[in-house]
Amino acid sequence: MRLRPAVIALALVPAFAQAQSAEEKAVLATVHRIFDGMRAADSAMARSGFAEGARFASVDSRSTPFAIKYDSVGGWIRAIANSNRRWDEQIYDVHVRVDDNIAQVWAPYTFYLDKAVRHCGVDSFVLLKDAVGWKITELSDTRRTTNCPDPLGK
Repeated sequence: MRLRPAVIALALVPAFAQAQSAEEKAVLATVHRIFDGMRAADSAMARSGFAEGARFASVDSRSTPFAIKYDSVGGWIRAIANSNRRWDEQIYDVHVRVDDNIAQVWAPYTFYLDKAVRHCGVDSFVLLKDAVGWKITELSDTRRTTNCPDPLGK
Protein backbone atom coordinates (compact mmCIF):
# COMPACT_ATOMS: atom_id res chain seq x y z
CA MET A 1 0.00 0.00 0.00
CA ARG A 2 1.38 3.34 -1.03
CA LEU A 3 0.64 6.40 1.16
CA ARG A 4 -0.06 9.74 -0.43
CA PRO A 5 2.13 12.70 0.58
CA ALA A 6 -0.86 14.44 2.18
CA VAL A 7 -1.48 11.42 4.44
CA ILE A 8 2.18 11.35 5.47
CA ALA A 9 2.12 15.10 6.22
CA LEU A 10 -1.01 14.73 8.35
CA ALA A 11 0.59 11.88 10.27
CA LEU A 12 3.60 14.07 11.10
CA VAL A 13 1.61 17.10 12.33
CA PRO A 14 0.83 15.74 15.83
CA ALA A 15 4.48 14.80 16.47
CA PHE A 16 5.67 18.23 15.34
CA ALA A 17 2.99 19.99 17.39
CA GLN A 18 4.01 18.03 20.50
CA ALA A 19 7.69 18.89 20.02
CA GLN A 20 6.81 22.55 19.50
CA SER A 21 4.55 22.51 22.53
CA ALA A 22 7.33 21.03 24.67
CA GLU A 23 9.71 23.82 23.60
CA GLU A 24 7.09 26.47 24.29
CA LYS A 25 6.59 24.99 27.75
CA ALA A 26 10.34 25.07 28.39
CA VAL A 27 10.52 28.71 27.26
CA LEU A 28 7.61 29.65 29.53
CA ALA A 29 9.18 27.76 32.45
CA THR A 30 12.18 30.10 32.18
CA VAL A 31 9.97 33.19 32.14
CA HIS A 32 7.86 31.93 35.04
CA ARG A 33 11.01 31.14 37.04
CA ILE A 34 12.08 34.80 37.07
CA PHE A 35 8.65 35.89 38.28
CA ASP A 36 8.52 33.11 40.88
CA GLY A 37 11.91 34.33 42.08
CA MET A 38 10.58 37.90 42.20
CA ARG A 39 7.55 36.89 44.29
CA ALA A 40 9.72 34.84 46.67
CA ALA A 41 12.40 37.59 46.91
CA ASP A 42 14.81 34.87 45.73
CA SER A 43 17.38 36.70 43.63
CA ALA A 44 19.27 33.49 42.74
CA MET A 45 16.10 31.93 41.31
CA ALA A 46 15.31 35.05 39.29
CA ARG A 47 18.93 35.35 38.07
CA SER A 48 18.92 31.73 36.85
CA GLY A 49 16.54 32.65 34.03
CA PHE A 50 18.92 35.18 32.46
CA ALA A 51 21.92 34.66 30.21
CA GLU A 52 25.20 36.28 31.18
CA GLY A 53 25.17 39.79 29.75
CA ALA A 54 21.37 39.95 29.47
CA ARG A 55 19.88 43.41 29.48
CA PHE A 56 16.69 45.37 29.91
CA ALA A 57 15.66 47.77 27.16
CA SER A 58 13.05 50.48 27.45
CA VAL A 59 12.04 53.84 26.06
CA ASP A 60 12.73 56.74 28.38
CA SER A 61 9.60 58.82 27.76
CA ARG A 62 10.82 61.49 30.19
CA SER A 63 13.62 62.53 27.86
CA THR A 64 13.07 64.87 24.92
CA PRO A 65 13.11 63.38 22.39
CA PHE A 66 12.24 59.91 23.67
CA ALA A 67 15.33 57.74 23.91
CA ILE A 68 16.05 54.05 24.12
CA LYS A 69 17.93 53.08 27.25
CA TYR A 70 19.54 49.83 28.35
CA ASP A 71 20.11 48.56 31.87
CA SER A 72 21.88 45.49 33.18
CA VAL A 73 19.88 42.82 34.93
CA GLY A 74 22.11 43.13 38.03
CA GLY A 75 20.34 46.10 39.62
CA TRP A 76 16.95 44.44 39.27
CA ILE A 77 18.28 41.20 40.73
CA ARG A 78 19.73 43.05 43.74
CA ALA A 79 16.41 44.87 44.25
CA ILE A 80 14.56 41.53 44.30
CA ALA A 81 16.67 40.41 47.25
CA ASN A 82 15.47 43.48 49.18
CA SER A 83 11.84 43.43 48.02
CA ASN A 84 10.54 41.55 51.09
CA ARG A 85 8.13 39.55 48.91
CA ARG A 86 6.18 42.73 48.14
CA TRP A 87 6.51 42.40 44.33
CA ASP A 88 4.22 40.33 42.12
CA GLU A 89 4.12 40.53 38.34
CA GLN A 90 1.36 38.59 36.62
CA ILE A 91 1.51 37.84 32.89
CA TYR A 92 -1.45 36.71 30.81
CA ASP A 93 -2.51 36.24 27.16
CA VAL A 94 1.03 35.01 26.55
CA HIS A 95 2.26 34.42 22.99
CA VAL A 96 5.34 32.26 22.43
CA ARG A 97 7.24 31.86 19.18
CA VAL A 98 10.04 29.31 18.87
CA ASP A 99 12.36 28.52 16.00
CA ASP A 100 15.26 26.18 16.65
CA ASN A 101 17.25 27.83 19.49
CA ILE A 102 15.59 31.25 19.56
CA ALA A 103 12.29 32.21 21.14
CA GLN A 104 10.23 35.33 21.70
CA VAL A 105 7.56 35.80 24.37
CA TRP A 106 5.03 38.63 24.24
CA ALA A 107 2.94 39.00 27.38
CA PRO A 108 0.75 41.73 28.81
CA TYR A 109 1.43 42.09 32.53
CA THR A 110 0.18 43.74 35.69
CA PHE A 111 2.64 44.57 38.43
CA TYR A 112 1.50 44.53 42.06
CA LEU A 113 3.24 46.18 45.00
CA ASP A 114 1.91 45.05 48.37
CA LYS A 115 -0.99 43.34 46.52
CA ALA A 116 -2.13 46.63 44.89
CA VAL A 117 -1.89 47.30 41.16
CA ARG A 118 1.10 49.59 40.61
CA HIS A 119 1.52 49.59 36.82
CA CYS A 120 0.99 47.45 33.72
CA GLY A 121 2.09 47.07 30.12
CA VAL A 122 3.65 44.46 27.88
CA ASP A 123 6.78 42.39 28.45
CA SER A 124 8.74 41.28 25.40
CA PHE A 125 11.37 38.60 26.04
CA VAL A 126 14.04 37.28 23.70
CA LEU A 127 15.47 33.90 24.72
CA LEU A 128 18.24 31.74 23.34
CA LYS A 129 18.79 28.06 24.05
CA ASP A 130 22.26 26.81 24.93
CA ALA A 131 23.48 23.44 26.24
CA VAL A 132 21.88 24.19 29.64
CA GLY A 133 18.50 25.36 28.34
CA TRP A 134 16.54 28.53 27.59
CA LYS A 135 17.94 31.84 28.88
CA ILE A 136 16.55 35.35 28.58
CA THR A 137 18.95 37.63 26.69
CA GLU A 138 16.77 40.74 26.60
CA LEU A 139 13.62 41.96 28.27
CA SER A 140 11.86 45.05 26.97
CA ASP A 141 8.66 46.44 28.40
CA THR A 142 6.13 49.20 28.27
CA ARG A 143 4.81 50.76 31.44
CA ARG A 144 1.67 52.71 32.25
CA THR A 145 -0.27 53.45 35.42
CA THR A 146 -3.76 53.88 33.96
CA ASN A 147 -6.28 51.37 32.61
CA CYS A 148 -4.44 48.44 34.17
CA PRO A 149 -6.28 45.12 34.26
CA ASP A 150 -6.37 43.29 37.58
CA PRO A 151 -5.98 39.58 36.71
CA LEU A 152 -5.80 38.63 40.39
CA GLY A 153 -9.01 40.52 41.13
CA LYS A 154 -7.59 42.06 44.29
